[in-house]
Amino acid sequence: MQINNEAFITQKIFRVLLQAMSHPERVYNIGDFISDSPIHPFTHSPLMLVLQTLLDHEVGFCVIGKEKEYLETNISELTRCPVKGISDADFIIVSDGESNGEICKAKRGSLEYPDTGATVIYAVECLNDRDNGKPVALLRGSGIKDYITIAVRGLGKNELFHIKEINSEFPLGIDCIFIDSANRIMCIPRSTRIEVK
Repeated sequence: MQINNEAFITQKIFRVLLQAMSHPERVYNIGDFISDSPIHPFTHSPLMLVLQTLLDHEVGFCVIGKEKEYLETNISELTRCPVKGISDADFIIVSDGESNGEICKAKRGSLEYPDTGATVIYAVECLNDRDNGKPVALLRGSGIKDYITIAVRGLGKNELFHIKEINSEFPLGIDCIFIDSANRIMCIPRSTRIEVK
């Protein structure tokens, strides 16, 4: 059964995001939340459903990557969230999996308020593509038993190195959400330790 009520959809997606942040080793599918006949396809993509869940007029965002101006205009109109520079943005959308080091300018929070660090949302091709995915990383930390190996196709080869560097002084850092073309989500919170292979 397809779900058409957008408030209900965003509530369900918020719960999925909480689960994904608590369990970095798991990949969650949000395809069931996407309507068969959306009013406008742009608003019902997996990326846009996540953005509708997280963004509002009280936070700021920016886009890095392809179609930057198009995405910023449409996201701002849809969510009423203002566009900001990367060092001031609460949410950074990397639209093609490659920031070219720009995420190193992201807010990392403070010792008093570590939760004010940015959340980076990556659009990638495939999560846990163990045969072809690049780069590959080992994750350890809260919510992970021992360790897990991830391989993400469509993620820039240096992105995991950048995330590791940014999050090297926990609790400062960024949280990351990955969304692939098959409507799947995986998260890497700032508490997760990353070893890049």
